[in-house]
Amino acid sequence: SSHRMSNPLPGKGQAYAGRFEDSEGRRLFGEDSYVMRIPADPPAQLFWSMVIYDSHTRTLIDTDQQKATIGSRATPDMVVNDDGSIYIFVGPEPPAGYEENWIKSAPGRGWFPYFRLYGPTKPWFDLSWELPPIERVDFADYGR
Repeated sequence: SSHRMSNPLPGKGQAYAGRFEDSEGRRLFGEDSYVMRIPADPPAQLFWSMVIYDSHTRTLIDTDQQKATIGSRATPDMVVNDDGSIYIFVGPEPPAGYEENWIKSAPGRGWFPYFRLYGPTKPWFDLSWELPPIERVDFADYGR
């Protein structure tokens, strides 16, 4: 890997953040439904993405959806909230109206995300931006 990948500077390289438990300290399971509310303007000069991995294989999640990534480049039809924030959903069934913001999970399989910032900016380095928690929710509460 390049020096900038492993030692990023503002606007250069990439930075990764991960979450391995939900907001109540429980592991992430494929049979449950979750949301992460990404605040407006993630600190990435180039682009950002969230990639879901299978906790058993440590490879991209594998479902019949064949989708493991949501991001500013990867998801052109992403639903953005009025305040600029973005809900990213992971669960076995999609939330109505947010299908583009959803990654299908596999019941019986654990998972974890890596949030990637390409060209991370000052809020990443000064710690004024933090990856939000993952909340276990009922998708019916989010239907559009």
